[in-house]
Amino acid sequence: MTDRIRAQHVRAGLTAPASAEAGWRLGLLYGPAIYGVSAAAVALPAAAQGLRTDAATAVWILAIHALGLGVGAAVAGRATDIWRPRSVIGVGTALLVTGAVLCAIASALAVVVVGRGLLAAGSGAMTATALALAAGTPAPARPGVLTRLGTLMAMFSATAPLAGALALMASWRVALMLPALSVVALPACWTLIRSRSHQGGVGSLDWAGALLLALAAGGLLLAVETATVEVARPAALVLVVITCAAGSLLVVHSKRHPTGFLPAAVVHDRLFWHCGLVGAGVYGGLFAAVYAVPNALAHLGHSAGTVGVLLLPGAIVGAVLARLATAACGRLPPNKVLAAMAALFSVAILLAAADRRPAILVGAATVGFAAFALAQMTLTATLSARIAADARGGAVGVLNLLFFLGGALGSMTCAVFWKPFGLPAAFAATAVFPAGAAVAAWHLSLARIREAQILRGEGQTGAREEAVE
Repeated sequence: MTDRIRAQHVRAGLTAPASAEAGWRLGLLYGPAIYGVSAAAVALPAAAQGLRTDAATAVWILAIHALGLGVGAAVAGRATDIWRPRSVIGVGTALLVTGAVLCAIASALAVVVVGRGLLAAGSGAMTATALALAAGTPAPARPGVLTRLGTLMAMFSATAPLAGALALMASWRVALMLPALSVVALPACWTLIRSRSHQGGVGSLDWAGALLLALAAGGLLLAVETATVEVARPAALVLVVITCAAGSLLVVHSKRHPTGFLPAAVVHDRLFWHCGLVGAGVYGGLFAAVYAVPNALAHLGHSAGTVGVLLLPGAIVGAVLARLATAACGRLPPNKVLAAMAALFSVAILLAAADRRPAILVGAATVGFAAFALAQMTLTATLSARIAADARGGAVGVLNLLFFLGGALGSMTCAVFWKPFGLPAAFAATAVFPAGAAVAAWHLSLARIREAQILRGEGQTGAREEAVE
């Protein structure tokens, strides 16, 4: 390792061994956020019974998590560009603890939903900080850090149903509070967080832009959820109007404040939207699979605990597939590898539509876990190389919001098709999401990314390290 590269690692708080471990530690910070949907879904029937409400209404316990996580990640991502990472982590920790306490003591659905919203917002702060720290590592170390982070995310996704089933043995409240486990990972990540204490602290957050984004994204997510939950038509209409108005005002606000919450350099970057489209397609397929596969296995007579055990090997296989695909990215264009993985995921979902044996269903979810990890690594690295450091956290945060929007749309599509047409039609419909991601990834041009790396000196640095190794 050259002196210049070693200096980069030291400035980032990464020694040679630590740089290999940073991805694992940041993955532990991010991972529990994934339990907010898959693990909580296992406890939803028990929660509905405990809160004396019906199952359809209790779905808002899951819906609020998607809303809070997506919006929280977008706001916290931009905050990491302006504030010190430990300030964002501090706010996230407070939100997680408060939300967990509310879920633990609540006796009414409304209080649980508020608690889950706070938990989700806290998880958003944790995920945004983890991704910002990973994206901010020196260019030579960044792919390895993101690969390990993505691998742990795949494992958290695969183990979520089992974690929910185990937590349910204690109480449905415990299952709803699992995202708060991110706090446990803070000591392992504190060295990374403290090493970036010199960053941030300049300027102020564009709260008007943040509010408009929250209203637009939140309205869109809730509008997606109303397709599977009975909502009065006037309320749905008001929701659509608010969403459209907030979106329009956000566009106007971004034009008037080019360095605000959504910097013009990000909004007008086609590569940013292209990456968002690819990730949304992969997340759409994954969220649909995570929703449908456990339910399909339950219909075959498997208990919640058995479903979790059946999906557990998928964590290992998915992690191995993700690592193999990442290694292939060193020899082949990363976008082509991601396109191939997304296409394989689409084929696996179609196979599950035709043959609903447990092995086929679990296989589809396993490929989804691998595609999810690879997409997170590849797209975050791609955007990090393109966006300037002072806007990188916000760009990655909003990018993940687009991913979650795609995920919500995927699970909604699966639910809408399942009820009237059956599981085969639902799977066939959701296979469109990863198929679209495969097409978009295949046409993802990396020329401008390498150009941006060269302009900032990152490309030459990476080439020098490869030569040394």
